[in-house]
Parts: sequence; C-alpha cells; structure tokens
Amino acid sequence: MARPREFDIDQAIDGAMEIFWRQGFKATNMPYLLMAMGLTRGSFYKAFEDKESVYFKTLEHYDEKVVTTTVAMLEGCTAAKASDCLMPLFSQSPKSGYGCFICNAMVEVAPENPKVAEKTQDMAQRLKTAIKTVLDKRNVGSSSAQRADLADVILHLYFGFQAMGKSGWPHEDWSERLKRLLEETAPA
Repeated sequence: MARPREFDIDQAIDGAMEIFWRQGFKATNMPYLLMAMGLTRGSFYKAFEDKESVYFKTLEHYDEKVVTTTVAMLEGCTAAKASDCLMPLFSQSPKSGYGCFICNAMVEVAPENPKVAEKTQDMAQRLKTAIKTVLDKRNVGSSSAQRADLADVILHLYFGFQAMGKSGWPHEDWSERLKRLLEETAPA
C-alpha cells in the first residue's frame, strides 16, 4: 500500500514558482529547488518526474492564479473608459527584481522547450484577447483591425513594463501615458 503524500502540493508549487521566478530555470539547481519546495529528494521524485516537469507545473499554476484572474478582471470591467480598465496592468509594480514570469519563461526556456513556448504563447494570447475585449466594448479605434493592433501594442507595453521592472527601472506614471494613447485612438 502506498503511503499518502506528506506535503501540500500547492504549497510546494508556490515555493518552486518563487525560486524559478527569482533565479530562473537554469540557475535553480536541485538543492535550491528542494529547499524552496520544502521537500526531500525522495518526496520530490515520488511526486514529480524532474525539474522541467515542476517548472511546467509552475507555469500552469501562474496561468490559473494570475493570468486567469487578470483576464477575468479585464473582461468584467464596467468602467466607461478603456484606460480605466487597463490601468491595473500598469499600476501594480512587478515583483521587485523578478520581472514578469511569462516574459522570463519566454526568454529563458521557451526557445529550447516547445511545450513552454506553446504555454507562454497561449497565456500571452489570452491576455491580448482580454485587452481587445476592453477596447471592443468601448469602441476604441476606428475598426476591429485597429483595436487588434492596439491590443497587441498594449500587451507588448505591459510585458516591457514588467520586464524592465526586473532591472530596477523606475516605474513612471503609466496612467497618464495610457490615457493619452487611448484618447488619441478614440472615435471622434
């Protein structure tokens, strides 16, 4: 008879996500990962295949906890102005020195791992679609094609904002910039 798992899987994944986010996939060795997850080597290998499988689980966890929540917030926004709906993307400072978990995965792991590339592209596409929904509901721009282009630009601004936070770049007042950008594309 197999022994029951003696650890909280969500807590272990949270610990893994924290260390991968802070250090990156390649710089996280097994002793650091085990310590962050609060697991022994035996417990780790009973529950997980390897470091790569845990990394993918952290991406899935981030998708469920952060991306899904952000998409729901954007799609459910009832503010009259698109900038008011989109501002939360830019008003929250990235985790100090961590950057964006999706961006980090896209840059470090996705080029060598098609599964991670597909997952990060899916998360980015879901965010872009939610941004476009905000723009569509408020009829920003002169056409659906222009709103799609603007959604793509805003997504890239968001990822850039997050990535620059990793280097300690000062967080400017994005609210006024975003308002100006969206007002210039609003229908007359």
